Amino acid sequence: MSPSRQYDIAVIGAGHNSLVAAALLARSGKSVIVLERRSSVGGTAATEDILPGFRAPLCFSGMELFHPKLIQDLELEKHGLSLLPNRGGTCIVRSDGRWLDLGHSKGRNLGTLPAADRDALVEFERFMSRIAHALAPLQTAPLPELDADTFTGKLDFIKFAMRLRRLGSRDMGEALRFLPMPIRDVLDERFESEALKATIAAPALTASWLGPRSAGSAWGLMHHRPAWCESLFPTKRFAPGGPGALSAALAASAVAHGAKIRTEAPVRGIAIQDGRATGIVLEDGSVITSRMVVSGADPRSTLLDLAGAQWLEPETLRAVRNLRAHGSVAIVRFALTRRPRFHDAPDNDAHLAGTVQIGASLDYLERAYDCAKYGRAPEEPWLQITLPSIVDKGLAPPGKQAMHVWVQYAAGELRDTCWADERDRLIKTVTDLIDAHASGFAASVLHADALTPLDIEEGFGLTGGCLYHADMTLDQLLYMRPLPGWYRYRTPIGHLYLCGPGTHPGGGITGLPGKNAASQILKDWHRRGAWTRFVS
Repeated sequence: MSPSRQYDIAVIGAGHNSLVAAALLARSGKSVIVLERRSSVGGTAATEDILPGFRAPLCFSGMELFHPKLIQDLELEKHGLSLLPNRGGTCIVRSDGRWLDLGHSKGRNLGTLPAADRDALVEFERFMSRIAHALAPLQTAPLPELDADTFTGKLDFIKFAMRLRRLGSRDMGEALRFLPMPIRDVLDERFESEALKATIAAPALTASWLGPRSAGSAWGLMHHRPAWCESLFPTKRFAPGGPGALSAALAASAVAHGAKIRTEAPVRGIAIQDGRATGIVLEDGSVITSRMVVSGADPRSTLLDLAGAQWLEPETLRAVRNLRAHGSVAIVRFALTRRPRFHDAPDNDAHLAGTVQIGASLDYLERAYDCAKYGRAPEEPWLQITLPSIVDKGLAPPGKQAMHVWVQYAAGELRDTCWADERDRLIKTVTDLIDAHASGFAASVLHADALTPLDIEEGFGLTGGCLYHADMTLDQLLYMRPLPGWYRYRTPIGHLYLCGPGTHPGGGITGLPGKNAASQILKDWHRRGAWTRFVS
């Protein structure tokens, strides 16, 4: 193995969190190299051709959760990112065939809701907004140190306690009760309309291995409706070129600050000496030496496959092996001859500029989860449909459309079959389900492809096909994400850090795991020096 030049920091993977971390670290003056096995950057936040003239998001379709301060701090607009005006909220096709528009406040069509639900919705949005703003510091920075003996630890906890106190006893008590609850119980207490409850529940369950009745599923609503979203039903945010444009801008920002990015550079392992990471070994045998290694891969892959189990204490090894990471999502993408026409929906583009949900009751969502829970391929999944080409005209030829469908639930492991045999049936199931709600849809399909949990696992190296790298359950959140004691992005191997969604605050296109990891790395660098062995 022939060594190359030494860098301060080597980053594994060029997903959006890795790129955020690399850009921030390079901006601070560190020499940074990013190694990506695919031929392009972005990971799951990418845009791909699905047919000549048609382009569609790979996994995640919108970027409304991406933190706006990162756009400003990394000057992403200067580096090519151009966000399109917010368009469309969430529309749901109800079981009676009627259309319910839950877009931003000015565009809502709530007339079919009971009056009590309309009033309860205003109160619930107020409550959620207050809690989101109170919890924002827990998402946008590393968690306060648990060691309250330190001045910094005491100060962090005092600041957070003061923010909670401002909620008042009523909202604070309700928030403490709300967060560990099943989302079904939260919504049943407040609303009558099944369609409204299903629409609110959807983001709480997005990419999770939880159903509406699962304890802790209410936390997901807080995670996916943070303070920087303008409402409980935020409008979709697209960029010309799709999510790949965000990743390209992040890469350009990192390079502008001095980082080097190498694609088609698969990593074989992490070089470790005397219990600390000293660089990266590539598949071709070459070595990238560095003072620190930051992994955007999931925790299990990083520690077991890249670092090696021999560097972990038996108790730690057992915990890493038992870290839960379930695939729960499949993606189906369509090239269409025309815009779909959903029953009872307005015959215009505006209602399709956001998300269309098929799955109009909590029981429907629970049955979809049951199907996956018992290892069956999706039979009647709930769908979250976007047509980004409605807003971004460059994604499809004139008059035609590119459609992206998030299919849930899709188990990572099937019991009596395998995804290689189920891919075509998955496409047919989704096509038929949409056709039942939008007559003539099937006849408009020029092309369809599917990304199963197996494809996600193999294509991106994600254990189990889990887009969030680790399940977002009560025992794998906050100070326990990904494992108890790892909340500062460090691992038990010195100089080895994690920056992916398997770390706090979790999954989605927010950029915050990368931002927070970079912040912690710089603190450690300046406090102890890059040569010190860090053990959490």
